[in-house]
Amino acid sequence: MRITLTALVFFIGLALGLVSYFVMAAPLGTPTNEGFSNPTVPFAATIFIVAIILVFLSPVVYELLPDTDEEPATSETQA
Repeated sequence: MRITLTALVFFIGLALGLVSYFVMAAPLGTPTNEGFSNPTVPFAATIFIVAIILVFLSPVVYELLPDTDEEPATSETQA
């Protein structure tokens, strides 16, 4: 369960970062004037930062959730 949730948080953060950069912030096409370099969504940088935070929080999710019986035990937990 915790591996699934960790992967989910990671991939949500990754997808959100890619969408916020390439779709909301990066100008697509040939620049025609100075206003072309502005992001299409004004808060795209904030969404990108939230995405980075989600990616970095995915290991925290893994560590904070308890082990389940279906996950194999490592050598550290067997000792």
